[in-house]
Amino acid sequence: MKKEKISFEYEVFDSFNELQEENKTLVLRANQISKSAYAPYSNFHVGAAVELEDGQIFVSSNQENASYPVGTCAERGLLAFVNANYPNIKIKKLAVSTININKPLPPCGMCRQYILEIEKKQNDNIALFLSGNEGQVFKVDSAKDLLPLHFTEDFLD
Repeated sequence: MKKEKISFEYEVFDSFNELQEENKTLVLRANQISKSAYAPYSNFHVGAAVELEDGQIFVSSNQENASYPVGTCAERGLLAFVNANYPNIKIKKLAVSTININKPLPPCGMCRQYILEIEKKQNDNIALFLSGNEGQVFKVDSAKDLLPLHFTEDFLD
């Protein structure tokens, strides 16, 4: 038996204020839209914001449902909208934030896999900015870093 170790690097900013202005705007937009989340069951409000390569920014929030699997994460809802309406414009950045906690909020596993599929489709990484209501912000270069043993089409043969 042999053990392997998986690790990755990410940037840590002590607060929103340390970010470049364009990234600060994206993170703050994600945080602000989290307030509009429909979260009557978990009371956990998540917001997401994407920046396309042409500079357009879109936002969304999580939408829960009494039938839990029917609910939609902020990230997946937003990425599906952008992918359907702007299929030929690359997504450069994705910010995920919440008003509920004061530490960086990572995407769930399903969203990580979804982001990976968009990265594959556009043949380019998506920079991820993860934040809470205040405090540190993490910047991760790709969803591959957050899901290193990810599922790909190679397993479908």
